[in-house]
Amino acid sequence: MDEVRKTITRALDSVRVVDSHCHLRPEKPSADTLADILLYHHVWIELVSAGMDRYEVTRPGLPHELRDPEMPPVERVRKALNYLDRIRNTTCGVMLHWILKDLYGVEALDARNIEQACALVEERGCDPAWQERVLREYSQMDCNVTVEYSGKPSCSPRILRAAEGMPVNLTSGKQSPQEILAGMDRTLGREVRSAADFRALIARHVRENLPPECRYVACWVPPFINHESANDAEVSRVIGEVRNGREPDSRELGRVSCFGVAGLIEELRKTPIRVIQLFVGAEVLPPHQAITQWSESLPGCVGRLAGQFEDFHFNLVSASDHFTQDMAILAKHVPNISVAGYWWHTLYPFYIRKAIETRLDMVPINKVAGFFSDAYHSEWCYPKLKLVKQILAEVLIERIQKGWYTLDAAQEIVNRWFYQNPKEIFRV
Repeated sequence: MDEVRKTITRALDSVRVVDSHCHLRPEKPSADTLADILLYHHVWIELVSAGMDRYEVTRPGLPHELRDPEMPPVERVRKALNYLDRIRNTTCGVMLHWILKDLYGVEALDARNIEQACALVEERGCDPAWQERVLREYSQMDCNVTVEYSGKPSCSPRILRAAEGMPVNLTSGKQSPQEILAGMDRTLGREVRSAADFRALIARHVRENLPPECRYVACWVPPFINHESANDAEVSRVIGEVRNGREPDSRELGRVSCFGVAGLIEELRKTPIRVIQLFVGAEVLPPHQAITQWSESLPGCVGRLAGQFEDFHFNLVSASDHFTQDMAILAKHVPNISVAGYWWHTLYPFYIRKAIETRLDMVPINKVAGFFSDAYHSEWCYPKLKLVKQILAEVLIERIQKGWYTLDAAQEIVNRWFYQNPKEIFRV
């Protein structure tokens, strides 16, 4: 078993990785400052939950991914330092330690070395070779597919593009249906009053917002997405009642979402894109407090959408552990459905392991994309991948020890999950 452990470790250390969904800036994927790393929104919300005032490190009271913090980076780091010991136990706290120690040689951040650490991050962030080193050497990433698009030239041909943010819902934790509809009006340039107007809005968004050589389109959908009565008459009725100030119930909002996704796919048929990634299981409450969501209607709706659009591939991602089995069963039984990664509230060791075991048990070897970072700066790709690799190693070694897998089969899983499958699924 010592030799097995060494072989699996070597396979994981050497495998090339396709990061199939991230938010890296194509023109500069590395962090500009230590505050970019230290106050990544997953860490920021834990610090706020642990007692830090949300205005203490950002004047708007929001993560810097959403709004300019309007504060000097060093000041933000110094103020956050008072609360860091409260999240030493969390997975985010552990991953932050790995970044500082493994990438920058900072064993422990304290008041004595803040200035030096901040200067080091800024110095390396200005070096184009550093961002490639973090992604290609430390993380062994072959390429990264980002959903961020600024129109600026990419710093590397290995940073590819996808799209998200399509207007397919009338529901959001941060906005009322009336506010969402008003935003749709502004985008379309006229009032959205019917299902036909909704389709016109989606068509315009597809025409104007797909980046060059877009690999796929990602959509957030509510877990209560519902195929029942998702037709023109029902959608027009719901839109009309929202305009009159009535709050639709979850079933009505779910039907609108199903109609929106179907309308989006119809528009995408006019493009080369044939992959749609569905994110589900999270709702972000104001100001930026994410909670999990679950509903029994999602598996049936997604399965029917996949049957309706057999020329498209559906890649499923969940922030709710309650969907772990549901999505694995969909990927097991439906040819054009696969599953990917561990998103938001499932990127923690217990839930990563549960997802890995469930997918190994149920899903054909070619239908799992084993990792995506969802990172906003390249430095955060490293600890997330390190965590996933460690847990997969444990699972594979245990299964070899039980006689379930051969060593060759385990090595094939490593290569397929991290490299071959995402390349094929997302056409990179």
